Amino acid sequence: MQVASRSYRNGRLRLLFSIFLIGAPVASWADVVFLKHGAQIEGRVVQRTESSVEIDIGAGSLTLPMASVDRIEEGRSPLDDYDDRVASLDDNDRDGWLALARWASRAGLGTQSLRAYRHVLALDPNHPEANQALGRVQFEGQWMSEDDAYRARGYVQFEGRWVTPEERESVLRRREADRDAALARAQAAEAEARQAEARAREAEARNEQNYGVPLYWSSWGPGPSTWPVVRNPLDAPGRFGKGDSR
Repeated sequence: MQVASRSYRNGRLRLLFSIFLIGAPVASWADVVFLKHGAQIEGRVVQRTESSVEIDIGAGSLTLPMASVDRIEEGRSPLDDYDDRVASLDDNDRDGWLALARWASRAGLGTQSLRAYRHVLALDPNHPEANQALGRVQFEGQWMSEDDAYRARGYVQFEGRWVTPEERESVLRRREADRDAALARAQAAEAEARQAEARAREAEARNEQNYGVPLYWSSWGPGPSTWPVVRNPLDAPGRFGKGDSR
C-alpha cells in the first residue's frame, strides 16, 4: 500500500512538473541571424560552415549563404524550450503532450506542434483536438484523412479536386462534344477549300480551251498576248507611202 501511495505521489509530482514547465512563458530570445540588407531571422542555428548557415525557425529550416550574413547573435530559442519540455515528458502522458502541442502552436512552432499532436493521437486515436489539428475529419463516427472521407462519400479525384462521378462524366462529355464540333468545323473548312481549288482548276481549263493559253489575269481575261492586233491606219498601203502623190 505504501508502494502504491509512493507511486501515486511520484506520478502526481511528475504531472505537476510537466504542467509547470509547459505553462512557463515562451523565451523571448533566440539565435538571430542579421543579414547585410537589414533583415533578421530568429530561430535556432543548427549548422554553420564557412559558406552557409542553417537556421531552424520552427516551421522549417532555412539555409543562408554566409556572404549575405552580417553577424549572428546566439541566444536561447523556443526550440530549445520545446526540446527541454519533451525531455521532461513521459511517453504515455497524453495530457502533457497535448499541452505541449498547444504551447508549441502558440509559440509559432508549427512543425513541433504537429509532432506533439501526432504523439497524442498515437495514445488516443479518437482524440478530437488532435485529429482536427492534423487535418482529419470525422465520417460516420470514424476519424480519417480528408481524402479518405471524400472517397468514403463516393467522390473521385479529377484534375486536382474532388468531384462526384456524375460531375466528372458531365465534364468529359462536354469536352468530347466540343472536340467533335471543332473537328466538324475543320472538316467543313477543308472541304470548302478543296471546292474552291476545284473551281479554280475548272476556270483555268476553260480558259485554255477558249484562248489556248493559261489564265493568268483571272477576271481580266487571258492577257495582252491574246489581244487582237490593231494596226495604225496610217500604215495602210498607198497612204503616205511610196508613190503617194499628196
